Amino acid sequence: MPVEFRYATLGEYQRVSDFLDQHWAKGHVYTRKRDLFDWTFHRSGHWDTNTYSFSLALDGSELVGILGGIPFTLNRFGETSKAVWIVNYVVRIDYRKGATALQLLSSFRRPEFAAVVAFGINPATVAIYQVLRGRVLPEIPRHFLVMPRQQDRMTRALKIAYPDWSEERVSNLTSSFQLSKLPHAPPQVGTSLPASWDQRDWPLLAIGTVGASRDADYLDWRYRRHPLFDYQFLTVEEGNRTGLAVWRLETIHKETPRGREEVDRIARLVEFLPASSANAEGLFGAFLRQANEAGAMAADFYGYHGETRKWLHEMGFRGSESDLDGNALPSRFQPLDAKGGGIMSAIFLQSGDAPTSTDSTCSWYWTKSDSDQDRPN
Repeated sequence: MPVEFRYATLGEYQRVSDFLDQHWAKGHVYTRKRDLFDWTFHRSGHWDTNTYSFSLALDGSELVGILGGIPFTLNRFGETSKAVWIVNYVVRIDYRKGATALQLLSSFRRPEFAAVVAFGINPATVAIYQVLRGRVLPEIPRHFLVMPRQQDRMTRALKIAYPDWSEERVSNLTSSFQLSKLPHAPPQVGTSLPASWDQRDWPLLAIGTVGASRDADYLDWRYRRHPLFDYQFLTVEEGNRTGLAVWRLETIHKETPRGREEVDRIARLVEFLPASSANAEGLFGAFLRQANEAGAMAADFYGYHGETRKWLHEMGFRGSESDLDGNALPSRFQPLDAKGGGIMSAIFLQSGDAPTSTDSTCSWYWTKSDSDQDRPN
């Protein structure tokens, strides 16, 4: 009997969870937090209400492979279409020879999806994406900064991640990303999305960018209704426009014989959508002052968009590639480890060309909150 492919029913969560635990990662968050799994793979209005957006490969009654999909609306310079992020791609080891892996990967490549995006791929799977004529992308750029007068805290975190590094090496890396002082914040800072976002703000941002549509429905689902993380909205008005930033505080832990212990806190900026370069300065100042008050010793941001990255760099949010050891800056904090922060991706586009790059001309607005890269460990 040939291997069959279908989407998981709502009653098959435990079956999928058990497979993830055995073949993907022991104790993965989707096996511990069903509400997060449901939020990710059963998004109301974007998928069949009777199934998860999660594909199964079945040999008779045996589950031999899985592939998750997160549907979203793709914006291409103001034009919208359906698209999907694919995640949790794994085939049982005894089924990796033959066509099963390729067929499973194709289960979301349906005519209605203008783009299929794999954000955060395993380097070992690059060949499969290339065989299917997917475009493998450069790692998403990362920006990093150490808060003013917090170099001792950053040094301590680096020594935990890299106990064999010299004092000089740790000090040099910390100094490279040290912000000298907090920028000014505007007197009026909002904490909620303006009611006019879809009519006034997002359309003007959309016509100059490519990526997941950041309309009110998406922002509400992705941040306000997230079942586990507490995201903070910041808005700064400029005339009849509003700039938006979204961030969250993350507590860094380390593994000890007694279990995990708190080390420090970092601010993770996940949306940065200013109305102009001047508005960007106000948003950036509001974000850093709020993060500082919350006790963050550092901050980071991942994004491809060229203009956004340029503005952030000019304000002191340096690209990790600007220092010899910059790519060694830890990115995984639950627990803290030394694996760095590189994230590879691949994309399938049905038609046209919208290049993704790491230079100042990149039109893709794509951050770490896309797909499921910003989630609990």
